[in-house]
Amino acid sequence: MRKFGYYIFDLDNTLVDSRKGYEEAFIIGFREFDMFYDPALYDEYIRSPLDLTFKRFYPNSPKKCKEFISTVMEAYDKSCINGVGLFPDAERCIERLIKEERTMGIVSNAYMSQINDVLRRLRIEKIFTSVVGRDRVAIAKPDPEPVLLCMKEMSASRDGSVMIGDSANDIRAGKGAGIFSILIDRLGEGPGDSECDALIASMDEL
Repeated sequence: MRKFGYYIFDLDNTLVDSRKGYEEAFIIGFREFDMFYDPALYDEYIRSPLDLTFKRFYPNSPKKCKEFISTVMEAYDKSCINGVGLFPDAERCIERLIKEERTMGIVSNAYMSQINDVLRRLRIEKIFTSVVGRDRVAIAKPDPEPVLLCMKEMSASRDGSVMIGDSANDIRAGKGAGIFSILIDRLGEGPGDSECDALIASMDEL
């Protein structure tokens, strides 16, 4: 695999396994607002900003949207943080990139408070030069804006940068920013509609 100077990672389902806690938070939030939670759509929920998820059910209720986000984040604080952990291959990858003195960043559709809580609990908050969450940009992934902001803060070049994520949204954001984009597929589901530059089954391949 080609080496890069700047590595930009998605967070949930890419670096960290947070499904159990996030699912508990989603269930609480959906139930509070009489919304039907479909477990089969978990991947779709986790990859979409909370405000966009809520607008699918309440398109004309911005005030309720804020309440929904607050409810889910409060539930997240109680459940998700305790269950989150680095994937073993992600931990090995981070350690290797530190030794190689590569620069790393995170671009996530989660909110900054959520991201920072996870990074602090895992004691990796000082590793990433730039961390861009949903509330730091006007438009979240798949728009390239958050990737471009991360690159700017890392002083990264397009040719020397790579985006790694588990969803088509990550790939679209990376490609939109003009950088090499890798889809991690730990479950062997294939690229789907993702036009990734490379497909890997483990971070050990980076």
